[in-house]
Amino acid sequence: MSEGKGLTLLDKIQPATLILSVVIGLLIAQRFPRIAASMGWVVTSGIFVVIYSVFVSTELREVLKAFKNLKPALIALFVNFVLVPPYAWFLGYVFLRNQPDVWVGLILYLITPCIGWYLIFTDLAGGNVPLGVSLLAWNVLLQIALMPMYLYFLAGRIIFIDFSQILRSIGIFLVLPFTLGWVTRKLIVRVKGGEYFRKFVKPSLSLVKFLALIAVIIAMFASQGSHLLENPFVLALMVLPTLVYFFSIFALSLLLGRVLDLPYSDIALLTFTTTARNSEASVAIAVTAFPANPLIALVVAIGPSIELPVLVVLLQILLWLRRGFLKVMSR
Repeated sequence: MSEGKGLTLLDKIQPATLILSVVIGLLIAQRFPRIAASMGWVVTSGIFVVIYSVFVSTELREVLKAFKNLKPALIALFVNFVLVPPYAWFLGYVFLRNQPDVWVGLILYLITPCIGWYLIFTDLAGGNVPLGVSLLAWNVLLQIALMPMYLYFLAGRIIFIDFSQILRSIGIFLVLPFTLGWVTRKLIVRVKGGEYFRKFVKPSLSLVKFLALIAVIIAMFASQGSHLLENPFVLALMVLPTLVYFFSIFALSLLLGRVLDLPYSDIALLTFTTTARNSEASVAIAVTAFPANPLIALVVAIGPSIELPVLVVLLQILLWLRRGFLKVMSR
């Protein structure tokens, strides 16, 4: 995403490409089971590359910029990190309490706000992309800080959790790439300058992240595809609670935006930063922290395949509302 300049070609083709990657992964699982069974290393190494690329691109100075626009920033952080986690547990309790692994997978999927796609849909909706970039840094930092607590207090009440394994996974797939990403960015900017980083390094990182993400999804569905083929009910179980989540949080964001008199651009950002959930961090933790519970990783992997078409529908609803009762707020 080029800030304030609209969508790049990679942004435009990403949703369709990722869905195609799911299909390819399932075909490999069905036709070439031996190859599929050996692809676990592609998932873990690919996720590390994806998260590292995100952290290299994330400018920590953007954290402070978010609070130049205080109301929408505080609302977004409150919804994402205070309201959503217990709501995710509640949705699982209502719909999935007889399927503990699927319940934990739903929690893990919903407690990690998106660190990418929400900017694409915010841009398509005519939303406040610069503020969205600022919130990206907050989403990254708070995920690292709060995920152990969320998993301990929410998922730990459902299944046994080896907390040392959780911390190890977070250290390897969040803290380590975050540190390496920060150091990498500092070195490149110091040696080549900020303009070089923006013009050449960031586009290259976007391509690396895109290709690594495709590899991760193909390998994930190839290596876990047998579980999906053996448990086709998992997708059916996931549909209703995720749809309830997306549409209820979307409605809440619209309501908060109207009550607090936010401009349309901020409302558009708020709706997508609180609904979009497909964080690579949740995939990393699901795969590495729950090796004995493959359905958890499967649920997290399935989530985006439900989410993408829903986000497209929410985008159309938002654009329609902009022409109607939100039009007066479009300033």
